[in-house]
Amino acid sequence: MAFFTGASFAKHVAVLETVSDTKDLLSPSERIYLTNTLREEAVKELPAELEYTIMTRENIQEMLPPGKAIEDCEGSCLVETGKNISADYICQARVGKVGSKFSISTEIYETSTNKLVASFNGLGADVEALIEVIMAKAPEFFRKVRGGAKGIIRTGFDGAGNQSFAIHVSTNPPGAALSIDGRPVPKCNSTPCQALVESGRHRFLAVLDHYEDAEGSFDITGNGQQVSLDLVPRFGTLVVEPQLNGGGTLDELEMTLDGNKVKAGKIELDPGVHSVELSHRCYNPASFKVGIYKGKEESFREALVPIASGISLSASKSSGEPLKLPVFVNDNSVGETPYLGSVPLCSKIEIGEGSSRTALNLTLLPGETVDYEYVVQESSGRGSVSGGAPLRKRRGVAQDNTETKPEPGTSIPSNVSTSSSSWTLMDHATWLLPVSAVIAGVGLALGIVFELDAAEQYKYANSQNYKEKMDAAKSSQTIRNVGWIMTGVGGFGFVLATTFMIIDF
Repeated sequence: MAFFTGASFAKHVAVLETVSDTKDLLSPSERIYLTNTLREEAVKELPAELEYTIMTRENIQEMLPPGKAIEDCEGSCLVETGKNISADYICQARVGKVGSKFSISTEIYETSTNKLVASFNGLGADVEALIEVIMAKAPEFFRKVRGGAKGIIRTGFDGAGNQSFAIHVSTNPPGAALSIDGRPVPKCNSTPCQALVESGRHRFLAVLDHYEDAEGSFDITGNGQQVSLDLVPRFGTLVVEPQLNGGGTLDELEMTLDGNKVKAGKIELDPGVHSVELSHRCYNPASFKVGIYKGKEESFREALVPIASGISLSASKSSGEPLKLPVFVNDNSVGETPYLGSVPLCSKIEIGEGSSRTALNLTLLPGETVDYEYVVQESSGRGSVSGGAPLRKRRGVAQDNTETKPEPGTSIPSNVSTSSSSWTLMDHATWLLPVSAVIAGVGLALGIVFELDAAEQYKYANSQNYKEKMDAAKSSQTIRNVGWIMTGVGGFGFVLATTFMIIDF
């Protein structure tokens, strides 16, 4: 029993300033004297031996919210004020007039339950008579706070050991939860904060995730005292800043740490082994495990492997004359047109040089080669070449067999014919028919066989054999295109020869 009694904690009782119904009813000094008399009786009946602390005027003022004065605390806000100043019980007297006499009404509330614990009323001819009412009724009034028990009545009390002070508590870093003498402080679940603490020596403990608990003993001697605790880190740091040499941004990087999505950058982690997975629309996925040690930093700044794509790029004047223009991939010169090569999926591809250097609006595809032709307009009169915004646009053939000119700065798919021709084969219809049939048959066979071979090369391409497979696929596509052209020419010749034979007949 002695152990549990010693381990209990003091309850704080606040006696607020006495108020009056009208301002001129009592002078300031009379109100203060009545309050002090009531507070003195509280000290006698609720002594420190019974684990009660009577808050002083300075304590109360220190704990009030900014901009609020102690004189403002009255009426319906009484209990709320008690909660704001961390008081377990709050008391206040009100003086009024009943006929020709002064009246006094005093109440005390338990702040946690809003419960009215006790009250008393009295009448007197003047302030001195009200003081007598307080001294007669206050003892029983305050004893009800401790359940009406007689308890220990102190003698020779000087108030020195029953003082409490409002102090400021901070930690480095901030945000720690605080306990004093093993008891959590509700008002201090995140430092910095204020606490009401009895005078004397107390043990403070601060707790914060990823830090060692910090504790210390401090002598509390007055209001406004500063108490500070330094917390020692017990975490390590992981920095994830991979190199993105193939385009894209770090904002597009998705990171999973121990199965949870987090933002890449500088991360504080508890010591141990952690699993990291990285994904990005422009790069192959990456994963690794990392061991984190207390107080140390580990980093991942390696270059991610870009997803491969391919490009076949050519350039020409609007007249059809081929051009040799520099080609840049991610600001690095890689050659000139005609250009065929593998590039990262999210590359920035540019063509030209100096002020005429133009970025191409290409949609690259994983594991596939994109054909693209860049066409520039010739300036009239001088035949110079000027750049323009590239567009994928077909050329057309006019009805008078005159080739239509593309718009300035347009780009044309490389597999579109850009010229027309006329054939006169009346005299050779007899030999044109079998020759056309042979050409069409051979072309059809080449087209089918090498179309299947190109698809096979793409299917089995990976990051290790990508260039080899792309070159093989490109060769097959070239032969396939020749086959389709032969098929078209042979078919056209076959139809033309048949038509001429019918006309001749």
